[in-house]
Amino acid sequence: MRAAPRVALPVTGVRLSLWRAVSVYRVAGLAVCLYLIVQWQRLYDRPGVGLGVGVAMAVTTGTVATLAWAGQAHRWSVVGVDVVLTAALTLATIPVQTDAQQHGGMVTLTTIWAAGPTIEAAFLGGPLAGLLAGGCQYCAAYVVRAGYSGETLYSGVLLAVVGVVVGTLVTYAVRAEDDLRTVAAERAALAERERLARSIHDGVLQVLGLVHRAGRDEGGRWGALADAAAEQEAALRGLISSRPPPAQDAAVRDLAADLRALRSTTVTVSVPADPVPVDGPQGREIVAAVRAALHNVAAHAGESARVWLLLETVADEVRVTVRDDGVGFAPTRLAQAAADGRMGVSRSIRGRIEELGGRCTISSSPGDGTEIEMAVPLR
Repeated sequence: MRAAPRVALPVTGVRLSLWRAVSVYRVAGLAVCLYLIVQWQRLYDRPGVGLGVGVAMAVTTGTVATLAWAGQAHRWSVVGVDVVLTAALTLATIPVQTDAQQHGGMVTLTTIWAAGPTIEAAFLGGPLAGLLAGGCQYCAAYVVRAGYSGETLYSGVLLAVVGVVVGTLVTYAVRAEDDLRTVAAERAALAERERLARSIHDGVLQVLGLVHRAGRDEGGRWGALADAAAEQEAALRGLISSRPPPAQDAAVRDLAADLRALRSTTVTVSVPADPVPVDGPQGREIVAAVRAALHNVAAHAGESARVWLLLETVADEVRVTVRDDGVGFAPTRLAQAAADGRMGVSRSIRGRIEELGGRCTISSSPGDGTEIEMAVPLR
């Protein structure tokens, strides 16, 4: 016979601990109130009503404590009913006590127990909710005293302070717990990524490397397979070595990590060891320009051309240099291509960089390869 599935708690962690703590407070406050009700029975105007109020307080406390301990009390329906019931039980002091007791300094029937809903509202809605719930209890005490007194002011100030302080502390505590949970999840994801990286390195990358070396030695059709294996090996290495930026920093990119991911068997990448943060859209355009430059090398520099990619930070700008040892071209070729309507380099590389407020210098000569230097001011 299968066991029934366990129902997940609406609240966990620090919220659950705080709710359980306030339930303990309510029980302790109830004990004080019941002791006073029993102790002063013979002095009350209507002692039977006083005992009834004590029973109602016990039922309310037991219900709220049970829900709180099970993680089911973090709802406005529960807290709202508790606030109303507590205020009503406080007002029940009027028929129980004599006029002299109400105005002579005797505490209300609910006394310290009445602070419970204020704390609960602060748990659920923060400082403002705690302040409003405390104000509700203060109004009930004000009616019992039939007006203002130093004691009601004292109680009201304490309730306001409790509501605001508890609400503020709970807000920060929950936020800190959420941040800690996020960090723990990121660490777990990073550990899993590193585990997969080790597995890929020991398996897939080794096989791709073997295929690359064997195919290169065989030549012919196997040479093309070797090149494809080398490209996939480089892509996998870039994938497992790059680390995505945290979600809260999505508007900022690490340009060094982005360029490092472009490393392959024919592309040597040299970047600073420390991150090079740039504006998100700015970084995307720089990487797109670099990819366009690498595409041009693959398409026009020759099959055996190698590429060196260099990233530097100079003063308030970043500089990216793409240099290859390919066949090169005549200095007038770019101008001729633009005149003929072939705008590949002009738009995909120089256009992107200049739109960022930077500058792009392209130098080449036949047989000496090509060098493209892109400089972009940091935002």
